[in-house]
Amino acid sequence: MSGYRIEVLDVDKHRRMEFQCESPELTEFLKTRARKEMLARASACFVLVPLNDPGKIAGFYTLSATTILLSEIPAELAKALPRYPTLPATLLGRLARDLSLRGTGLGDYLLTDALRKAIQNTVIIGSVAVVTDPKDEKAATFYTQYGFRTCGRTWRRLMLPMTEIEASLKKGGIN
Repeated sequence: MSGYRIEVLDVDKHRRMEFQCESPELTEFLKTRARKEMLARASACFVLVPLNDPGKIAGFYTLSATTILLSEIPAELAKALPRYPTLPATLLGRLARDLSLRGTGLGDYLLTDALRKAIQNTVIIGSVAVVTDPKDEKAATFYTQYGFRTCGRTWRRLMLPMTEIEASLKKGGIN
């Protein structure tokens, strides 16, 4: 998306306290916990910034490592995977865009960038899927429109196999 770039959160440069999204929990995470989690190496936080105001945070997402149970992966996907009880995955832990930018497509842009980073990292650290735990059904609907599907018994955990991410990116986009 022209006019923006995505970079690693830099607390000395990016104005976290100005960020406000629809979710108080996600707003608070960026303001108070993102830096601490990065320092602990528990997650990596990426921010979307306008080129004309590189200190402003237009949106953000986090990535970290996780595992998924083979038994919770849909059967049609599990048959192509190794038969280990748990498999490595990439957790898309949080994703939000500033409330003032609602309807601009920045959420889609953030998700696509997160998936691109996740697939690029599989050559260094194995990962069979991107997993997310949507905070509510509205968030689940956002992810399912990009091909994420239930992993387990409820919408609380969704997954998108790396093979599908790679194929979509090669075609020029996610769904």
